[in-house]
Amino acid sequence: MRALTIQVLGFIRYLRPDRNPLRRPLDRLHSRLVALLGALFLITGVIASALMIHFVAGAGVRAEHRQAQTRYQVDAVVTATGAAASRNGVEQETRLRWLDRTGRRHTGGVVPAGDDHVGAHRRVWINQAGDLTARPRTHAQTLTDTTLAVFAALTSLAILHAGAYAAVNRRLERRRMALWEAAWTATAPRWTGRA
Repeated sequence: MRALTIQVLGFIRYLRPDRNPLRRPLDRLHSRLVALLGALFLITGVIASALMIHFVAGAGVRAEHRQAQTRYQVDAVVTATGAAASRNGVEQETRLRWLDRTGRRHTGGVVPAGDDHVGAHRRVWINQAGDLTARPRTHAQTLTDTTLAVFAALTSLAILHAGAYAAVNRRLERRRMALWEAAWTATAPRWTGRA
């Protein structure tokens, strides 16, 4: 914990403006760049999160309401159980028969449950046309989708900002090394006695 505190304080000290004569203008530019990119990430992160919440959560809530109004459960009777051909080979299937709200008879196949036998009753979800469908979207699914969208947006922004930082830092590092080389070329003869 102490090492982390020292690192954080050192980073803050590095970003803080000072009058250190050993600190070159390029070092000050680098610290401003780090602060600017950090502030830019915070601002764009809040905006991206708000947009994801607005669009993804809004679409999810609209889907919740629409599906709650157009899907309903009915009681179905098991008419057959056994193997059925599918695109992936042979799979188990339970055949059902049910009536929609208008009294029309429908049939269809579903994944078998443990206690399926001919004549058993099952509750299934159907749409307005009377066809089998999935249960309506829940609010938990909307919250999960929104959370994942916000996380994906923030991750994308972090990668984008890290790439921008790496590109600019690389140019600054090259310039920093050139300045060090020039300073050493001027200072080395005085320190080493070689011309």
